[in-house]
Amino acid sequence: MIKKAMDCKLNVKPLMGILVHSDFWEGPCRAGIKEEMMPKREMEIAKQKYEKCKDVLKYLNPEINVLEPIFVPYYESFVVADEIIDEISKDICKTDCLLILNQRIPKIERFNKPVISFTHAVSGADTCAYLRSIGKEGYYAIDIKELNELLHTLWVRKAVSNTRALILTAGEIPTWGLLSNIKDLEKLRNMYGFEVIKKPFTDIFQFMDSISDEEAIELNNKLLTNSKETKVNTDYFINDIKYYLATKKMLEFYGCNAFSTSCVELCKSKIPQNRKFVPCVTHSLLKDEGIPSGCEEDLNALLAMTIMMYSAQRPAFMGNPLYENDEIVTLHHSVPCLKMNGFTQKDLEYSIYSFTGQGFGGKIQIDFSQNTEEKVTICRFDPSGEKLLLKTGEVLKSEYTETYCSPYYYVKVDDTRKYIHNIMDFGHHQVLIFGDYTKQLYQVAKLLNFKIVQG
Repeated sequence: MIKKAMDCKLNVKPLMGILVHSDFWEGPCRAGIKEEMMPKREMEIAKQKYEKCKDVLKYLNPEINVLEPIFVPYYESFVVADEIIDEISKDICKTDCLLILNQRIPKIERFNKPVISFTHAVSGADTCAYLRSIGKEGYYAIDIKELNELLHTLWVRKAVSNTRALILTAGEIPTWGLLSNIKDLEKLRNMYGFEVIKKPFTDIFQFMDSISDEEAIELNNKLLTNSKETKVNTDYFINDIKYYLATKKMLEFYGCNAFSTSCVELCKSKIPQNRKFVPCVTHSLLKDEGIPSGCEEDLNALLAMTIMMYSAQRPAFMGNPLYENDEIVTLHHSVPCLKMNGFTQKDLEYSIYSFTGQGFGGKIQIDFSQNTEEKVTICRFDPSGEKLLLKTGEVLKSEYTETYCSPYYYVKVDDTRKYIHNIMDFGHHQVLIFGDYTKQLYQVAKLLNFKIVQG
């Protein structure tokens, strides 16, 4: 079974900090009703507040795993008791971030974890400023909406760091279909935790040969039955399904959860000609399952796709950009997805055409007028892997071609000419996702330390 990065949970450890006192007094930082300021009563109130604070945990994103909350009282010495430190430490190895409720906690930096202050108190800002000044992560969430946005961004970072991409390659550097590819794989691992495993593109065929017609026929028939218009040789289409199933077996074998394969090199080997398949349907189906899958060994697009899919919780399209006029750019490839309105939404209507003139090689064709979002977001990383080109637009229409790469999506953007010239620093394939995710991508960029260039 493939362990998808999107299935990971962000482990959050809630800690309720509160200052209690050893005696009654008033002064420049303490005032109130004496009866409620006595040590025993103050501790009772603190415990009641702890139970109330825990209510917020019911409203956190489903991608969050809430670890056992801990009540953290401390006295005016501002020292947390050793037994409480020990209790927090039990979970610290699996803790992704600490959620501080109510008041600050002394020496919270000792745990070396990101700290989120969720409190209606000025100490949240003070704690963040201190943590950041010493090179630690500190955040202050004002309300539940902001807290969930922040937790989601931290989850995206974790999911990206749990992504291990299987790249099937001919070993050529540069790849002939894509000269602008990211070449420093170790940098990707160091910056993002994004790991790349490269294998010869021919290795998959032993897996493909192990797939029987019986294993492939159910999915084959389902896709053909639900297709609005079928223009592929149905006798050959099962080979596309076998390649998809072989890819899943290979991903599982190598412990990977993202995919790409060479295209030009695969094509010129004539293996697709002899086996009567193309990899396009594989990319579409994998993405619908939450597995990033990109064409042509394109790590720039695959990394952008990974971040976009995790941020938006929906699959992405990638394609070749062409200038049409000063307001319109087209993107064309054969890899749209059925779940582009969201993984939990119903499938889009689709047709299946043939990529080749001989009738083999299925390609899914989807009309993007089914988009539930008015805007789309388009991105790509540059060859350094440090900069992301970001553009928003609106899909105007879809067009199909009988063979080769399609659909073509006509996207209205402001200043197409400037955008195309910006692409010259990034490379050609662009990744498109339904919705405007500009805000979310800027938040992710801040956490993952890459620069965004507005197209």
